[in-house]
Amino acid sequence: MTRFSADTVAWGRKILLPIGNLAILDTSVYIENFRTGRFMLDLLRSPWIVRCSAVVLHELRRGARSALELQFVSDLAKRIRIITPIERHWLESAEILSRIGRKSGYDSTKLRELAFDVLIALSAREIGATLITCDRKDFSEIRKHKLFKVQYW
Repeated sequence: MTRFSADTVAWGRKILLPIGNLAILDTSVYIENFRTGRFMLDLLRSPWIVRCSAVVLHELRRGARSALELQFVSDLAKRIRIITPIERHWLESAEILSRIGRKSGYDSTKLRELAFDVLIALSAREIGATLITCDRKDFSEIRKHKLFKVQYW
């Protein structure tokens, strides 16, 4: 059974959009799949409606070096619905990072490394998506402070 959301407004009226099994792929999944093709079949056979975090696009573009990598990021940005963190996510991520720093004893360098991951997790949570990642350690730590749906590949 398809569920619908009336969250989108266009031309002064609501448009119902299907809500399915939304997923956001973490940067680690894109990189691993780009390098090895390891997840190609899983992605083709998956039940997920994939969205992309603007933060993931940023990380991918920042790390892209070759013409092929740059083209991949450009094509991805043109072909996928992009989810962007909202103002509240930035403030909440700072609070979560502060708690992680106090409880886990992470230094400022590690907290900076986690900052984008927290934004990705909060964005996924906001739209009810499952975050798919290869980075079990960092996202498990984040999940101790804010619950979100996650699948580790």
